[in-house]
Amino acid sequence: MYNSQIVSSFLRETGMYPEGEGTKNSGLYLSLEDGRLLLRGTPEDLIDLADLLVSLAMSGAARGQHWHIDDLNLMDASSEVAELILLQK
Repeated sequence: MYNSQIVSSFLRETGMYPEGEGTKNSGLYLSLEDGRLLLRGTPEDLIDLADLLVSLAMSGAARGQHWHIDDLNLMDASSEVAELILLQK
């Protein structure tokens, strides 16, 4: 999975990356509550997702390019939703 780390690199270069807050990448947690999809994650998890979204948008790949987020990469293994698919249209 291509991940350019544009967002995290920028945040580190500008001193805005949330290091030292005592959080660690535990993975994104998705749940369905009252017809809503909730996405939970540490600041680092959310920045990792932002990097992935930016790299998908800038990949220059053909329409239909997609990536799976599951417990093998950014997803918390205990997440209610086991897989998230990001699709470039």
